[in-house]
Amino acid sequence: MLWKRMTIRAKLYYGIKFFLHRNRRVLRSAQSLRAYLILGPLRKHLVWYYQNCANNEPLKSNASPILTDVNVEQIINRLENVGYSHIGILSQEHVSRILDYSEVNKRVSHWNPHFDCESIRSIAYDPDIVRIARRYIGAEPILWLTRLRWSIPLSDGMADMQPPIHKEPVEYDLNRFHYDAHDCKSLTFFVYLTDIDDLDSGAHVVIEGTHKDKTFNDIMQITIDDELAYKRYGEKMTVILGKKGTVFAEESSAYHKIADCRRRRLILMICYVLARKIPPERPMARWPSSDTGYQLRQ
Repeated sequence: MLWKRMTIRAKLYYGIKFFLHRNRRVLRSAQSLRAYLILGPLRKHLVWYYQNCANNEPLKSNASPILTDVNVEQIINRLENVGYSHIGILSQEHVSRILDYSEVNKRVSHWNPHFDCESIRSIAYDPDIVRIARRYIGAEPILWLTRLRWSIPLSDGMADMQPPIHKEPVEYDLNRFHYDAHDCKSLTFFVYLTDIDDLDSGAHVVIEGTHKDKTFNDIMQITIDDELAYKRYGEKMTVILGKKGTVFAEESSAYHKIADCRRRRLILMICYVLARKIPPERPMARWPSSDTGYQLRQ
């Protein structure tokens, strides 16, 4: 039984996590409190402390890069100033290999696919990617997680798709502007694995500059609706378009969202953090369940 084989730390971690996600008011309070602690007035002090005192293990990178013409200095400056930056274009060979990996089980979501997919692992440990993460975070980065995820239109019956093999809590609405409090400083790389040539394709939308100091109200709300976002940040909204293979990076605490998609979108996310511990092994799931959509596999 997988649940019995899980460590005490994993049972405690996911037990608390899933309890919170079944109690939305408590969840929102816990999320807001954690976000305030790491993104509020103490953020600069926490970043300074971990940059100078943390003893993260060196993140070994590959011998040769898989991206070309990566201008690290320009990318770092853009990340610091606006919160996101284009990185490059992944070769179609690597794109095809990741698509082949995704096609094997055709699951809506894969957690930490870099354990199984060589091409994803090559991206996560690409020397330029690691160098950018190291320079932006200001210390040896921690590869916190990777995720391969489909976004599916509401009209899509998903008859050919399988659910994730891991139990997952309900997330907030990713089609609303939100920020992620992964750490006091974190960087997420995204790879489009389907062509994103308009909003209907499920384009990633980011609000420039919102990775910087947030007000108390910003932190407490976590998500903001489109009307308020356009009123406050209209000229700072950027729709990121690109063909499959497009790679870009974003400070995770910037406001962003997925545009409502009218056709399927596949994206790879690779997240590096400054200090947050890597989550323990996720519990497996079985389908269906009346309350959460899945159950622990025994």
